[in-house]
This record gives sequence, structure tokens and C-alpha cells, in this order.
Amino acid sequence: MKLSKFAQGIVAIAGSAALGLSIATIAEAANPETVTAQVTFADPVTITTNNALQYGVIDQVLNTETITIAPDSSTSGTGTGLILGGTQAAASLDVSSTSGNTLTILIDNIVNGTGYALSAFVCNYDAGTDTACNSYTPSSTGANKTLLIGATLTGDNNAVPGAANGSFRVTIAYQ
Repeated sequence: MKLSKFAQGIVAIAGSAALGLSIATIAEAANPETVTAQVTFADPVTITTNNALQYGVIDQVLNTETITIAPDSSTSGTGTGLILGGTQAAASLDVSSTSGNTLTILIDNIVNGTGYALSAFVCNYDAGTDTACNSYTPSSTGANKTLLIGATLTGDNNAVPGAANGSFRVTIAYQ
């Protein structure tokens, strides 16, 4: 196929433009720089329960009295005179995580026992400050640190003799 002089000129201009773009691209690529991508993967947070939250043996007439176990295992509240014996102690958990990161602690899935309700959970991580668990964001300090958890037990007038174990879930994650 024979091109007119005008068409030949346009093809020549287009070819020159393409060659110019190609040369410019090569010129920019002549000075590459390699950039390192740095990533550090944190160890998963692990939690192991050492001791349950323990209120001991309580008189069935707890009614609507309260017994609070603090993270240091001290007791307070209007129902402490109804503690008949047994062990009163905060829950104790071992926590391992990667140092230098902020943790978030969450208490949920609270299952109350017959005759009482659990509330007002207080945490103390690695001998720090007692703080409401669901607003506690301590700094991770590494492996085998202790998390102590206390809470308030409030009677609901429905206590019956025998064990009335409840439970709660502790979730600890990097923030």
C-alpha cells in the first residue's frame, strides 16, 4: 500500500514521538534505587489462667449485699461479714506478648451464677495501677507477666446452697 506524502509525514512524526518517549523512560530508569520494606511480626498474645476469681464460702443470706475482691485480693463491700471461709483471691493470669506494644484488655461474656451478678472488673497488669479492665491499655512488657483481675459480686436474693460458679472471658490484643 502506498502512502501519500502527508501520511508518510504523520507516520514519521508518530514514530519520532514514540522513540522520544522510549528514550525518556530509559533515561529515568538509568538511576534506580532499591528501597527496603521492614516488617516486624509480633508474637501472638497468650493468656494462661493460674487462679480463678475466688469469693470463698458465703452465707446464703447475701440478699443484695456486695463483696468486692480487688486485684491485690483484699475484700470490701457491704457483704464481707457474710464470708464464712474459704479463699478470697483475685483471678491471676500469665500473659506473654511482644515488648513495646500497647495492649487492650476486654472482659465480656459474663455468666453470673445463681444468686449473684459479677460487675465492675478491675485489672492490674505487671504490678502496675489498678484500672477498670475495659478501659485498661497497658504497655506490653514481654513474656510471663501477671494480670490480676478483681470484681464485685452483688447478691440478687436468689442464692441457694451449693456451688454457683460463674465465668467471664478475658481477651487481650495489641492495640
